[in-house]
Amino acid sequence: MLDVQRVEKKYPINVIDMETLKERLGVALEKDSHNGESGYIVRSVYFDSYENKDYYAKTDGLDNRKKIRMRIYAPSDLSVKLEVKEKFNGRQRKRSISISRAEAELMLHGDYEFLLTMDNPLAKTLYFYMKKEVYRPKCIVEYDRFAFIHQSNDIRVTFDQNLRCSCDFAHFLSNDIVWIPAEDRSKITMEVKYNHFLLSAVKNAVSNRTMLEVSNSKYCKAREKLGI
Repeated sequence: MLDVQRVEKKYPINVIDMETLKERLGVALEKDSHNGESGYIVRSVYFDSYENKDYYAKTDGLDNRKKIRMRIYAPSDLSVKLEVKEKFNGRQRKRSISISRAEAELMLHGDYEFLLTMDNPLAKTLYFYMKKEVYRPKCIVEYDRFAFIHQSNDIRVTFDQNLRCSCDFAHFLSNDIVWIPAEDRSKITMEVKYNHFLLSAVKNAVSNRTMLEVSNSKYCKAREKLGI
């Protein structure tokens, strides 16, 4: 099980800002090995309770909240990440386990029984919570990401754009999803993530008086676009 706790800050930027920041960050950080020439995709199914508690916790601005999702980085991935991401006291905690494609398909149909057979406390916790609150898949979110990393304090700076969404759960693990744009392609979100403190070289690279930190939920944007 992966268990990560860190600070996450989000900033809306434009294309010109992104290219300038990429040049600056290239001096202080390494490019993520998964980037390739132009980055990689991130595709997630978000689950929520029958009463949409996680959605409303976010839209109501509650400081302590969570979200549960399955995530892949390509339709051909052999395994799927099942994650719960929690925010408390300004910090983020993300716990994740790997499940198979077949198990992911079961979850898309509301079948979580296999979680009880896993020798992992997070799997059992998710099972009881999702069964009790009647969690079901709500939407699929995908976007293009370009990332920079540094081993010190688990620093990551990512640029996410071309946000799109769908409810085509049957094709979550294929290339056949029909997407609906959830945001203009010119809009980009920069995320700065780190443990403990941010290295001064990185802080100087991303510092910009005109950038304002925002609470930017791709999940909420997708649901609003889809009207669900």
